[in-house]
Amino acid sequence: MRQVLLGGMLLAMLLAGCGFQLRGQAQLPPELAVVFVQSVQGIGTPPGVLNRRLQTVLTSSGVTVVRDPAQATATITILNEGSGRRAIAADRFDVKREYFLAYNAAYQVTLANGKTLIPAETITANRSLLFDENRVLGFEAAQESLVDSMADELAWQIIRRLQAVKT
Repeated sequence: MRQVLLGGMLLAMLLAGCGFQLRGQAQLPPELAVVFVQSVQGIGTPPGVLNRRLQTVLTSSGVTVVRDPAQATATITILNEGSGRRAIAADRFDVKREYFLAYNAAYQVTLANGKTLIPAETITANRSLLFDENRVLGFEAAQESLVDSMADELAWQIIRRLQAVKT
């Protein structure tokens, strides 16, 4: 029992020493305390998955997300976002067996005083997905789940970029 306890303490010290941290609250600059998140979309088009994920991650990091840009100290604009897939493997009967999924977005961050904090940047996440013709419904659900996962990854990429920015 004592060896297990010592092993656990040693592992904890090693992880702490290398800078490893669990995702939690992000330490963002004070200029990002109140944020407005907008998407540049067509009229009548609802914001995409990334917009919603980013708002959730910002809120969980202690940022106040507002609906009125006049109240915000910074604005994050999702310039575009989209996902797609393409076949990367097929069997001898030309049945697609593996797909490459990609989620791309471009964003920029401006402060209330008009200063551009982060000029337009493009971010990408991708995954591969195997296809089994006996589980078509499961394939569609898996694809949807992977797109949600990639949107979450892109939201965290934006957060990490915001943490690194010098204001």
